[in-house]
Amino acid sequence: MAQRLVNIVTEKLLTVEEAFSHIEPTQLAEFLQPIVEEELSKEPHGELMVKLLRPFLPLVLSHVVANLQKEIEDILDLRSVVLEAFVRDKVVLVELFQKVGRVELDFLVESGLGFGFLLGLGQMIAWVMKPKPWTLPASLCLFLLIFSRYNSNLFITKSLYNKTVLSR
Repeated sequence: MAQRLVNIVTEKLLTVEEAFSHIEPTQLAEFLQPIVEEELSKEPHGELMVKLLRPFLPLVLSHVVANLQKEIEDILDLRSVVLEAFVRDKVVLVELFQKVGRVELDFLVESGLGFGFLLGLGQMIAWVMKPKPWTLPASLCLFLLIFSRYNSNLFITKSLYNKTVLSR
């Protein structure tokens, strides 16, 4: 489910190009300049490098940000960032799962009620026709043979898919 939510976020809600296209290179360069200067000053002869580079740093950083905007897809994998965020914050993942999967979960509950009703009805009919202790387990075995796990999962998956496709 986390992968499905990642697909929704990265394909429908947000693209990396959109996010980075709204960044003004000169503003980000102004924001990054003190950080870069601080890191440079930690190096040997860093204060000298900072004094020499300070006039050129805004131009260089804005150029770097502009190039970053053009090549962001090659540098940043948004899918892995979003997936890592979901895995790290389980509460957000559960909330998104509940919001996104509400229709599917409701359908599963409703179909489970219907299938349970049919199974109970079949068991009741079998019990009325043959009131023996083995009729309830036998009807359950018959149900499991007819609707094995594969068949029921296949049926539910196809039903969900058709319901989702038809509702769009």
